[in-house]
Amino acid sequence: MTATPRAERLRDHFIGWQCRIRADAMRRREGRPAPGMQPQLLDAGGTVLAPAVTTLLVRHEAESFAPEFRHLARRTHDPRTRREAALTLLAERYYQHGRDFSGLLTATFAANSALAAALAREGRCVLAFAQDGQRYALPCAVTLLPTGDAHREETWWHNALFNPQLPPDIAVLAFTPRWLEGSADPSPEGRAR
Repeated sequence: MTATPRAERLRDHFIGWQCRIRADAMRRREGRPAPGMQPQLLDAGGTVLAPAVTTLLVRHEAESFAPEFRHLARRTHDPRTRREAALTLLAERYYQHGRDFSGLLTATFAANSALAAALAREGRCVLAFAQDGQRYALPCAVTLLPTGDAHREETWWHNALFNPQLPPDIAVLAFTPRWLEGSADPSPEGRAR
């Protein structure tokens, strides 16, 4: 499906907003997720399946930080040192340029999560983001990422920086927004770039 100017504006506005709130969470919240990083997860009919799911905004595959995350995670066993290095990398480099992101989001679930299995079977959901007076409703295609997938690896190593006990067999779901069907309030329509 070809993107329209409206869909491109929505995507770019959302990615820019995500980069700002995520960089701010790294700088001011010690990496704790901000509300805008934890959307409500709804089915296509609007029923809330989860009140908040922590998501990761992943980079284009060519700009993957998985090797850097892996290096930081393996460099030290001291959780404080690892966390500080991760916060510096994420605040100063990872979220600096919206153009480095496609808009794909990922989230981790327990390996035996009934919700993850149901979402993967259904193949679609809606992510409802809200923070500081900005809201987005993004219908998404949902896929379970297999072991070895670049986005799965980036997600796993990113989360391992903050949770050294992260099991290797977690389920990682990818949420691909369908920008043509998405909405924002306030809308980026008509805003100067």
